[in-house]
Amino acid sequence: MGDGLRVVREVAGMSQLHNDIFTDLDRLRLPPAQADGKSGAAPTRLASPMKAKQIKGEFLKGPIPLDWLSAACGLDGKAALAVSLAIWFESGRRRSKQVKLTTAILDRFGVNRKAKYRALASLEQAGLIAVSRQLRKNPVVTILMAQPEAGVCENGQDRNNGAI
Repeated sequence: MGDGLRVVREVAGMSQLHNDIFTDLDRLRLPPAQADGKSGAAPTRLASPMKAKQIKGEFLKGPIPLDWLSAACGLDGKAALAVSLAIWFESGRRRSKQVKLTTAILDRFGVNRKAKYRALASLEQAGLIAVSRQLRKNPVVTILMAQPEAGVCENGQDRNNGAI
């Protein structure tokens, strides 16, 4: 019976302790150095509830300006669009607006060497890119973000309204 009496006393002590918990609120306060945010310790970060989803495989990194892409679509031949997509693909990989355009990259987009030359000339004439060429070297292409020429294709036709 002695054990039962001790349990009753502990429960009674807990109820008395429960009533006194709010009397000493100063023990719950932050030290002044931590309260000012000037403590030497680095702040702890909370774990984010959702982790960013990683994309499997390769992709075009944007943003790609729609005006730029529309101007490339309006050029003659399918190679101009394929080359422009290859340029943006490599630009995203290299994180630079200036890229070396290799034949290996263009093979992945189904563009042969001669079509590459024609497409680069077309894109350059449209004011979408600047090309630096050296003999026996791959061309270095710089993407121009300025507005392309006012809708004029290399064949002298207006892209939007037919002949000029």
